[in-house]
Amino acid sequence: MKKLPVFYCIGILAMISLALCVSFKIPKIQLDTVKKDKWFPYFDFNASTFKEAPREFGPLTRWWWPGNDVDSKELQREVKMFADNGFAGVEVQPIANGLSPKMPKDQADRVYSWDTPSFYEHLRAVMEQAQKSNLIVDMNGGSGWPLGGSFINPGESMRTLAISDTMIKAGTVFHGKLPVPHNHDMKAGGMMGSMLQGNIIDDKWANAKSVIAVQTTGPAGTQTVLDPKTIIDLTKKVNNGNLNWQAPAAGEWRLIVAWDIPTGEKPSCIASDKTSYVIDHMDPLLVKKAYDHLLGPATGLPAYFHKPLRAVFNDSYEFHVDRMISPDFLDIFKKINGYDIAAYLSAIFQKGYDHPTYLATAYYGAKPPFVFNEKENWRMMYDYDRTVSKVFQGNFIKTSNTWMAAHGLMHRTQAYGFPADLIGNAGAADIPEAEQLFAEGSEGYLKLITSGAHLNHRPVITQESFVSIYRAEMTTPQKIKAWADKSYACGVNQLIYHGSPYKYNHGEFGKEGWNTFSSPYMPFVNFSNGMNESDNFWKDIKTVNQYLARCQYALRSGKPKTDVLIYMPFVDLTEDQVPVNPEEILNKGYFKGIEPDIKGFGVFESPKSVISAWYTKLWKTVNDLEAKGISWEFVNDERLQKATLKSGMMDIAGNQYQALILANLPYINFSTAKHIDSLSKQGLKLWAIGELPTKQPSFLNYEINDRLTKELMADVVAQKNSKHIDDELPLATIVQKIKFAQPFNFTREITREMSDGSQLKFIWNKSDQWQTIDLVINKSLLNPYWLNPENGTVEKGNGHTASYQLPPYGSVILYAAVRPVSKSLVSPASLKDVNAHGILKIESWNIKVADVNMENSPLMDWRSNNLLKYKSDEGRYVSTFTIDKIASGKHYFVDLGKVFYTADVKINGVAAGKRLFAPYSLDITRFIKSGKNQIEVTITTNRRNAFVGEGVNGNPYYVQFKGKEKTLVPSGLVGPVLIKEL
Repeated sequence: MKKLPVFYCIGILAMISLALCVSFKIPKIQLDTVKKDKWFPYFDFNASTFKEAPREFGPLTRWWWPGNDVDSKELQREVKMFADNGFAGVEVQPIANGLSPKMPKDQADRVYSWDTPSFYEHLRAVMEQAQKSNLIVDMNGGSGWPLGGSFINPGESMRTLAISDTMIKAGTVFHGKLPVPHNHDMKAGGMMGSMLQGNIIDDKWANAKSVIAVQTTGPAGTQTVLDPKTIIDLTKKVNNGNLNWQAPAAGEWRLIVAWDIPTGEKPSCIASDKTSYVIDHMDPLLVKKAYDHLLGPATGLPAYFHKPLRAVFNDSYEFHVDRMISPDFLDIFKKINGYDIAAYLSAIFQKGYDHPTYLATAYYGAKPPFVFNEKENWRMMYDYDRTVSKVFQGNFIKTSNTWMAAHGLMHRTQAYGFPADLIGNAGAADIPEAEQLFAEGSEGYLKLITSGAHLNHRPVITQESFVSIYRAEMTTPQKIKAWADKSYACGVNQLIYHGSPYKYNHGEFGKEGWNTFSSPYMPFVNFSNGMNESDNFWKDIKTVNQYLARCQYALRSGKPKTDVLIYMPFVDLTEDQVPVNPEEILNKGYFKGIEPDIKGFGVFESPKSVISAWYTKLWKTVNDLEAKGISWEFVNDERLQKATLKSGMMDIAGNQYQALILANLPYINFSTAKHIDSLSKQGLKLWAIGELPTKQPSFLNYEINDRLTKELMADVVAQKNSKHIDDELPLATIVQKIKFAQPFNFTREITREMSDGSQLKFIWNKSDQWQTIDLVINKSLLNPYWLNPENGTVEKGNGHTASYQLPPYGSVILYAAVRPVSKSLVSPASLKDVNAHGILKIESWNIKVADVNMENSPLMDWRSNNLLKYKSDEGRYVSTFTIDKIASGKHYFVDLGKVFYTADVKINGVAAGKRLFAPYSLDITRFIKSGKNQIEVTITTNRRNAFVGEGVNGNPYYVQFKGKEKTLVPSGLVGPVLIKEL
């Protein structure tokens, strides 16, 4: 558990995306006419489609509405606007966040009227226009998050395990009501308390799960040690909440009651002034009730199911619970773990445990108040966590999937937020979603979500994208591309902007209007760009989205092809336990070398734990795999225990892998160890790195099972195809159709395979330098092509070996095909100025930025100039250069050097091209002439510096940027600008 300041906790809550749910009972749609493959049909890659990737493969955007204060005509206008600018769809998010708390009553009445006839009228207007515009619509599960509303009663709200106790002297009689937990008491004070505040819950809604009397053996620090041999189960002696029991004649006894009790949690930022509760997500009947209400006949939405309504989205699960519990939990626990946990519930209870990065900060350092075995209590915690994941997958995720499938819809969700098996949770969802806020968007986390999806054949993996803590207004086209490429290389294949505010301004905001997560009314929350017409880069968003659409088309074609699996032993993973890989970029959203390195609360390092220590050691293995072009994913216990061996390959549900890696494991599930032992004897290729695990994590018969686990692991590494490795992996034994010719430390990549064996490899250069990638291609794939997703060009490769020069932060797709691509689609090899030499440098410029004019000026970062440092207007740069003679057969380029952030170039008054991404260079051969030439460069920078300037000047609409002078970002044309010849 990490120690975080209060402000961080508030920030985390506000930055977590929203979650919206929908439901009801209607006649079921005939699923033979509405199939999931309407949304996710299998297809093989087609170069012609790639060149002009259809908009349906583009990104979505999270479309924030100010509650229900919207207008149908404006909604429909914005739907058309999104379609015209390359968005495949929208996710509707009604939310009361970042709005003025002093708004007039009539405005507040409109904002807080979600889940009313007026709201559904507005939704229907969106659906009508989306049908005409061929735009996908996903809907948030309700308003705010987690799923809930005023349509449920207090007893149906999200429940938590709670513990109460009292002392009973030897021989005395306890007669009366059981001690109650008072779980509805405020959990924290100040602003954090207000954010955690829920509705008052009466103790009558509490259910006693177990009642025991037990003797103590003494204290152990802040914990009390209980003697399991003295447990007396009194659960069946309770009658209407009363107990009549006489303690034995000897010793002092502690009466302990384990309850499940509603939390009274309100959905965060819900756009309703009614008393609202988060539903109990662990009760499938209540999950169905929520969808029955929110998508019921009264809403008028059934007419739009599957056209255009695709999915209901549930955001990450920030439940204000201590320990999750369900009506069927004890039965499922016993079935999974082989013993009854009821009498031991007090030993797995811990304040804030299931909300580790927010609620738990009020209880930093908390431990279970009682333990039965000080040394081995962690095993019961493991068993409980494993059961929580399974119950959540069944009672919420699969219940949601089933409801949606019966109505022609899909369920999309960020299946994390509490300690859980993230691989299993992601694999359970129709559309698993990741995000760039959770675990800093690290590849160690992203791979968990994409691995779960691939292991369970989930073809589309979405991601809440382009957002990071305290970096509002730092999102540029170049950053979008780099962020996207990082996610693509991890397996994500549909990005969702976070996000696009509805056009909203009653005079309470600056001229750009409401930005949901960067608002003067929540100055401690400063996360996102408002990606709509007000953003400086909106004019280029269609081009950016075309890049994303080409990548996403390619990365949804065929099926994933992964070489090796890494066993993930943990079922209690939380976002604060994933340390950053030292070779990653864009950690915490920080674009090093371009943005300021923001320090302070909310920016943290992973605390020391078993999980973080495991990841820290794992990074060397991961980076070795990546450098040699070996694709890898994680595998959890559930999927690994179902693996078989087919022709020497490990097969999991039809996915095949060449090797299994056990890396520095602190423990291994006993059933998993037995199954691995069986597979190794059949010929499984297994690599064990570091010390072998000598224990398994479950509590039942742990001493015997630990000993057997140790023996099994020794047996596993003794097999012919197993290797116990201290350092270098035997990666040469991995057979690939596309191989790296040598190690490359600048890459991240992912491979897809088509039905005919053709392969597609997406390769990303994560460095800020030009790099050359050399590949060796199997002769069965005689037709290699280099695909440029930036412009859609298809260039012929060199046959058995292929080489490509990647620009800084550049990406390319190698398509190694069985059959050739039509010659009409193939372009000649592109010229790159990396090999050109400079023939002159343009030193002096006339610069105009708004009302600032500078003549014969050198280039500079606007931050260094007092006239420009708070400007975010376009900059117009004009200069001249002279080329004595244009040489025949030569090509000429303008290399603009450092550009912040886009550059539109004219040569001699003629448009020569625009660069949104590195390299900021253009072939200008057709536009120049011998003698004197004029160059004009229009630079578009982002809005942050202007907003900071407004904050410095005391503008009340920008107080969220006040005091941020040290976080200005580079702006302008910095250069040097060179004319090059090739």
